Amino acid sequence: MKVQKLWFVRHGGRVSGPFPAKLISQDWMLGRFQGADEASIDRVLWTPIQEIPELQPHIAGIKHRIVGTADAPLDWERERREAALRWVDERHQRDRRDQREANPLAINRRGQERRVQPESPEWAMLRQRHAELEAALKRRRDRFIGISGVLLGLLALVLYAVFNFPPINPVKVGFHDVSAACSAPPAARVNWARCDKNGAWLKGMDLASAMLRKTHLNAANLSHSDLSFANLADSDLSFANLDQAKLVGANLRSANLAYAELRDADLRYADLRGAKLDTATLIGARLDEASWVDGRKCAAISVGECK
Repeated sequence: MKVQKLWFVRHGGRVSGPFPAKLISQDWMLGRFQGADEASIDRVLWTPIQEIPELQPHIAGIKHRIVGTADAPLDWERERREAALRWVDERHQRDRRDQREANPLAINRRGQERRVQPESPEWAMLRQRHAELEAALKRRRDRFIGISGVLLGLLALVLYAVFNFPPINPVKVGFHDVSAACSAPPAARVNWARCDKNGAWLKGMDLASAMLRKTHLNAANLSHSDLSFANLADSDLSFANLDQAKLVGANLRSANLAYAELRDADLRYADLRGAKLDTATLIGARLDEASWVDGRKCAAISVGECK
């Protein structure tokens, strides 16, 4: 397989190329190169074009096409030479399609005329309809995003309130709890929270683990009753009779026990912190391991007073 050589040309101090030999011959015949211009393959050794043997066959072929025969008339010879030069020049130039690719702004007249043609009414209506649909979709999308943002904000506020604020008690002060059964008979675990049991006769009743928080039991008779582990926090037990009552582990925090009778009552492990006991009677009352009014723990053997 024959390998075609490519040549660099130095013309007026400027190096261009590489070019095939045929192209250099054509440029020489068209006057783009001169015979004194130099050519080189490696851009190290330069030789005048007119002295390079490899270029001579191409030049001779072109000259043969241009000069013609000796019998040709002078006008015909001149016309033939000019036609040959034009042919060589056109073959040497790049394809117009390549020029359009190199310069996308170069547009033929026909395409330009088509672009400046007026828009048809059908196409204008279709384009307007498309623009209206796009605007409607954008408004719907913006509305959806706005509503979603509001809902997410409300959800975040609800979650923040649930995890950071305690629930509000629905029961107003001075009224019994919604779940309280004030008319229920005395029994273990009965719910009399906030109920009015002033002066009630509850002697010897089983009220173990009863819910008696903030219950009005002033002047009530609870002697010999079982109030073990009952919740009597904040209850009113002033002037109540609790003689020999069983109050083991009962919650009596902040209870009002003014002038209450607690003779021989069992208050072991009871919680009496903050309770009002300064005028109560505690003769014989057992206070083993009870939490006293000031928060200290009573000794294992404490009778009548916290030791």
